[in-house]
Amino acid sequence: MSLIRSLMSETWTIERPGTLVRDSTGSYVPGPPVHIDVPSSGVISPYGVTVGSSLETHDASATVQTRRVFVAPLGTDVRPGDRVTRNGEVWEVTGRPVVFPLTSLARVEAAVEEVTG
Repeated sequence: MSLIRSLMSETWTIERPGTLVRDSTGSYVPGPPVHIDVPSSGVISPYGVTVGSSLETHDASATVQTRRVFVAPLGTDVRPGDRVTRNGEVWEVTGRPVVFPLTSLARVEAAVEEVTG
C-alpha cells in the first residue's frame, strides 16, 4: 500500500456557504452551509514529506499559518474557499484543486491552510 493511500483513510467534511437567499431587507446572503462527507480522504504534508510549510507571524501575536494538502477520491467536488473539517480541525482551501486521473492512485488534491493563534 502506498503512503498516500494509507493517509487517505479518514472521513473529512467539506463545508461551503449555501445557495444565495434573500434576507428580510431584500439583500442576497449565503444560505445555511452545505456539509459534504468525504470518505477515504486526508490532509497530508505536501510532496509526501514529514514536514509541511509553516509561517509564524511576529507582530505581537502568536499567529501560525500551516499549509498542507487535502487529498480526496477522484470526482470529489472541492472548491477554492471551501473549508475542510474533522474532529475540530479546520483547514481552508486556498487554491484551485488539481485532478490526477491517470496515476496509479487517481485523486483530487487541493492546497489548504490552517491559521491558529
